[in-house]
Amino acid sequence: MALQNFRLPIFFRMLINIIAVIVLSFALINVVFAEPKKGIQEDVFEYKVKKNDTLSKIAKEFLQDPRNWKELLKYNEIPNPSLIREGTTLLIPGFLRKDTISATGEKIQPNSGPVAVADFQKGQVQYSRDFTPTGLPASWSKLAKDQILNTEDWIQTGQGASSRIIFTKNGTTVELREKTITRILKTSSESIADYKMNKDGGILELKSGYLEAKVPPKKAGDDSRKFMVVTPTAVVGVRGTELYVSTPDDNNTMVGCYKGELEVSAEGKTVAVPAGFGTTVVKGQAPTKPEKLPEKVELE
Repeated sequence: MALQNFRLPIFFRMLINIIAVIVLSFALINVVFAEPKKGIQEDVFEYKVKKNDTLSKIAKEFLQDPRNWKELLKYNEIPNPSLIREGTTLLIPGFLRKDTISATGEKIQPNSGPVAVADFQKGQVQYSRDFTPTGLPASWSKLAKDQILNTEDWIQTGQGASSRIIFTKNGTTVELREKTITRILKTSSESIADYKMNKDGGILELKSGYLEAKVPPKKAGDDSRKFMVVTPTAVVGVRGTELYVSTPDDNNTMVGCYKGELEVSAEGKTVAVPAGFGTTVVKGQAPTKPEKLPEKVELE
């Protein structure tokens, strides 16, 4: 009898230990497979509700479609609109927010409308509408296939990534290779006058990286440039051409013409580059005399 009384507590202790191990195991599984906490993404804007704010007023000011106010509540896990009071912090994600409002809450001036479309993406490709080369905080979002791009939109490709965009008005196709940062520039009247480019053309600012472009052939008697690439050291004016532009850093630009013709300008001098030739521009210097390119290697 005494032995049974001694064994009973040992049995319970073993049972308690087993239950503790099971509970801990489930806790660890929940930690590993738990969804990321909402609001930690780069493209989420935090808005603190002010006095006299209403849900309809907030939806009209910040949401792409004010009718998505229910989605906003769902995202913030708020069951009732009456729970939104002064001081409440609302998380407004990019997929609900107006395109003219950045993740930091800054209002971006609307641009002139769709300029290009994202045709193909491989790996990590992102776009931003508030990036600045000065290094100020910016919001980057995943660039999806068939997404519309506008003037002043930045695109960056990560390690081993690539992207293809198509300019909607003239059909110019641009391939962006890995570790490339570029921006679609607005065509101003000054650029049209300076570079004889018509309004259906496109301009890319290549901050760094490598791109290849195919520009539709020009029409007979049309001397306007259909496409331009601006780098830290050069301006590449293109008509009907297949070309590449490489900018490894702020001091060097390499340009090659596979088909057609193009012109490269720097330091007040312009060099014509025929098919099969290329030129190099070093900061503070004019473009070099065009030299013959090696045979083009087609990448799959």
